[in-house]
This record gives sequence, structure tokens and C-alpha cells, in this order.
Amino acid sequence: MGVYYYKRLTAQGALEKKTAALPFDEPEAAHRYLERHGATVLTIRQFPRWVGPLALLSEYGFSQIRRPELAEMFNNLAMMLGSGITVLAALQEVREDMKNRRLLGVVNFMISDISTGQTFSEAARRHPKVFSNIILSMIQIGEETGRLDQMLKNISDHLNHVEQIISDTKRALIYPGFLFFVVTGAVVFWFWYVVPQIVGLFQDIGVQLPLITKVLIFISDIVQNYFLWALGGGILIGFLLVLARRTIYKVRYGTDWSLLHLPILAKILHTSTIARVSENLGILIGAGVTVLRTLEIITESLQNVVYKERMQRVQDEIKLGNTLATSMRRARALHPFAIRMIGVGEETGRLEEQTAYVATQYRERLSNLVQTLSKSLEPALLVIMGLFFALIVAGLLLPIYDLINRIGV
Repeated sequence: MGVYYYKRLTAQGALEKKTAALPFDEPEAAHRYLERHGATVLTIRQFPRWVGPLALLSEYGFSQIRRPELAEMFNNLAMMLGSGITVLAALQEVREDMKNRRLLGVVNFMISDISTGQTFSEAARRHPKVFSNIILSMIQIGEETGRLDQMLKNISDHLNHVEQIISDTKRALIYPGFLFFVVTGAVVFWFWYVVPQIVGLFQDIGVQLPLITKVLIFISDIVQNYFLWALGGGILIGFLLVLARRTIYKVRYGTDWSLLHLPILAKILHTSTIARVSENLGILIGAGVTVLRTLEIITESLQNVVYKERMQRVQDEIKLGNTLATSMRRARALHPFAIRMIGVGEETGRLEEQTAYVATQYRERLSNLVQTLSKSLEPALLVIMGLFFALIVAGLLLPIYDLINRIGV
């Protein structure tokens, strides 16, 4: 895969100038690819690997291919194929209303590939950054079984489900982070700017300061003298941690394990991961993919290496002759409830239905968790902020009270 800038004359005589990601590492192969259908390439230049993303940014801006757009495309293709239209004609029809330039470019290349004799799955396989292994496997099985329209509809539903899971997960993670940022900002502002101004006035007047006010002064001094150092150190530690995660496996495993054991965050991550794993299990097994291949695809799609290792152990157990539920139980891959439901599906021959049920249950749990967090964290934030301001008010009012008593005397 490389990023190229090219100018070519199309078969209709139009001059086309474009920057695009092409599934070729050599300019010669990209040149031949662009000259199909009677086009003539006038100029072609491959960008260095580190410049490629910037070149695509100048061509397409910050637009990305989002799951809802892919889901809509596959749903439209499924309806057209179900009515008897060919894949090529369906793609040509779908691109007419397509507004995302990145996705439009991918569809145009797929149309070009299919018009030269490639299958839909072969054309899609040239764009692995757009179509995941799950999607590619389902497209191929749909072609082999003659049920491509149904598979495309299943892909559309699957993408919508995954989008719901990821969207709920992000909301559940962002909300506590936002509250923490607000509280931290308020605390720093008061101790950095407000408290020193008022306390300085008390000291100039010569008011006897109580213990609580002295505590406020102490905290304020720490914030003023060390906050920027702490902020810089935190940024540096974060950068080094990200770098270490990318280069040292043990660091990545350790941080992923820690995230799975943090309060609140752990429940969000576990619920989200189980929802995605069970969703992928159901959609792939229902499509006819073998259990081992399904587990391989799921393992590749996971980001948390702790769960990756667990799913790898599941594969090893299955190769030894164990059932899927037994393998998951031994590897502690999922929650006991999810494993029990998968076991029931295996025993009754309704594994696809049971995994779909598990996925639905955990999607609902994740959605309920988001709502619960929003309802429970707001009162907690009010209590924390109330205690914080009560401390400050007490520390500032006591000297004023002492000053009034002096004036009264």
C-alpha cells in the first residue's frame, strides 16, 4: 500500500489530478493499474511513507470513513442485489449519492477492479484499512454461497451494533474524564489565583490566621511552586509510557492489565469487550466461518493484549479437542454468564442465536452503565465541589470574623 500523486487522461479525454492510496508498493504496478480502461498516465509520483498521511490530508481533509457510512453503503448494496441488480451496477448506483470523498475513491477503485473481472471480495480485499477481516470474510462467504445480498445486510447490522458499542464505551470513558478535568481546573484556579489574593490581604492587615487558613496557604504555595513542574512531569511520563507501550510488550501488558482492574473503568472495558467478542462470534459463525478462523479474526481485532492472550489460549484449547465453552472457561476469556450461554448454544445447536443474545445483553448493559454513570457521578461531583468550597469559605471567613471582632472591640 502506497500513497501516490498522479495525473492521467481518462478514456473520455478528461484530465484527472489526484492523490490517492493505492494497493501497490511499486510505482510501476500503480502505473499499470491506473492505465486500465484506456486511460493514459501523464505523471505519477509516490510519496515517502511518512509523507503519505499528510498528502492524503491535503487531498481529503480531516474526513474519515465512519462505520455508519459503511453500514449505509452495505445496506443499500444489499437491497439492490436483492432486487436482481449486478454488483457492478449496484456500486455505480451507490456512488452517485456518496458524499465522503475517501469512501468515494475506494468505491471507484472497486468499480474499476470489478469491471476488469475481479470479484467483489477481491476488489474489497485491496482496501484492508477500510474493510476489516470480519467484513472481508463475510463478503467472500456470501459470494461462495450465493447469499451475498443477505451477507451485506448482516454486515450493515453488524457495523451498526459495533458503532453502538464503541459509541457507548467512549461516552462512558469521556464523561468521568471530563468531570475530573473540570474539578482539577477549578481547584488549580482557586489555589493558584484566588486564595493568594485574599490571604495576602489578611497578612497585610495583620489578622491572626487560624489553622484551616494556614492549610489553604500551604496548599496554595504547593500549587504555585510545583504545579507546572508536576504538569510537565505528567506529560513527559505519559509520552514515555505511550512510547514504551509501543515498543515493550511487558509494559503494554501491564498497563492493559491495570486498566482492567481500575474502579469504574474496569467494568466499562469488560462489558464493552464482551459485547464486541460475542457480536463478532455470532456474525462470523452464523456466516459459516469455522470456529478457529472466527477466533483468529476476533483475536486480531482486539486492542487489549490481556484479552488477546486469553483468546489465543481459547484457540489452543480448541485444538486440543475441547468445546468452545470449555475452552473459554479454562482461559477465563469472558464472564461466566456469557460462557454459560455459549455452552447452551453449543449443546442445542443454536450457537449463533445464543451469541447474538449475549451481544444484545451486553450492549444493553453498556448502555445502562453509561446512563448510571451520568446519574451517579453528577451528585458525587456536587458533593466533592461542595466540600472543597466549604473548606475554602471556612478558611477565608474565619479571619474576616476575627477582624470584625477586633473592630468591635
